[in-house]
Amino acid sequence: MKLDSLIKNFSFINNFNNYPEAVILIDYSDNILQWNKKACEIFGYTREEMMGRNIAILFDEETEKIHESVKTGKAFVISSKNKADQSLFVDISCGELIKKQKIIVTARDVTRNQRVIEKLLMEYEKASKISVYKSSFITGLSNDFKTPVHSLIGFSQGLLDGICGELNEKQLKYVTIMNKNANSLLELITDFLELSRLESSHIETDIKGFNLVTTINQIIERLQSRIASKGLQLEVDLNDLTRKNVYSDEGLFSKVLTTVLENAVKFTEIGSIRLKIMHPDLELLKFQGIAPPQEFTDKSYTLFTVTDTGIGISEEEKAVIFDEYKQTDRIGAKKHGGTGLKLALVQKILSHLGGAIWLESDLGQGSTFSFVIPVERPKVKTTAESLQEVYAD
Repeated sequence: MKLDSLIKNFSFINNFNNYPEAVILIDYSDNILQWNKKACEIFGYTREEMMGRNIAILFDEETEKIHESVKTGKAFVISSKNKADQSLFVDISCGELIKKQKIIVTARDVTRNQRVIEKLLMEYEKASKISVYKSSFITGLSNDFKTPVHSLIGFSQGLLDGICGELNEKQLKYVTIMNKNANSLLELITDFLELSRLESSHIETDIKGFNLVTTINQIIERLQSRIASKGLQLEVDLNDLTRKNVYSDEGLFSKVLTTVLENAVKFTEIGSIRLKIMHPDLELLKFQGIAPPQEFTDKSYTLFTVTDTGIGISEEEKAVIFDEYKQTDRIGAKKHGGTGLKLALVQKILSHLGGAIWLESDLGQGSTFSFVIPVERPKVKTTAESLQEVYAD
């Protein structure tokens, strides 16, 4: 039986006792006039003990929630005490009997649920603090690692450059291996540190306007020598891009696009790489789990698609390629090197920016990585609009 039905039929005393929740009838001075069996079970007081007493004995300083519930029709979870002075949490809903000038209060014991919620909140707060300490510890430790690694790279590169004279064949072999491994270790430490920062949400964004085409050209220019050294062809298609001045974090965007292009170059030995930039259909965004703000259009986002003719990716690898904890060895991974964390980093960066990344690939048939980012400043709500949302909730 719902509260509305109970109010309509309140004159039948059996409704009170048969109701599955505590039912308390009070006057406008908060004095108790009626008390059902479920109220006896929850609060421990008999009907005779409660008649004429003020309901504040149960709800102490939160009695104002009763009148707020009457006015708004909302339910509230408030603290309470039973006869044994044990703390309870009850979910109350209240209604007004206008002609009778009385208020009906229904209460449901939610103490167990509230304790679970409190425990979860405490564990979350504890985990958050641990995450902060872990991030700080990893940052310091990573910096301590970087110092000797930089020394290894510097000294080994100096030997390769001949600062101590010409190296014989055996020395050249060993120093080259040392230099290569030191650089790989530095890359691993850098990726690991970046991943830790992203996981702990310790990342500062610099959202501002910039020219997308200019930034893309700068990225391609930096990669051009590596692309040319492998004899690959790079095609850039901007024909469907209508919005060139965008609003995002240029540094993070550059890191994402550079990583995706480098990945394509790394795993492509023969053929070409094609970069296509366009504006996506909003339905595609929703399919990828992005919920665009109401005022956003397709021009509010930019879609980047990088297609290569490389070695491709197996179904097993596609399932974990963006997961930093489930990296598998791709074909040729040892040959091409890398930490296996960069695409996981890309996914986290895009998530931080409000975008997403996905791929299509078959082993031996090349790969297509697509990612999308918002490129429009969200609308700033007026005070009136913000108040409307609050009251609407």
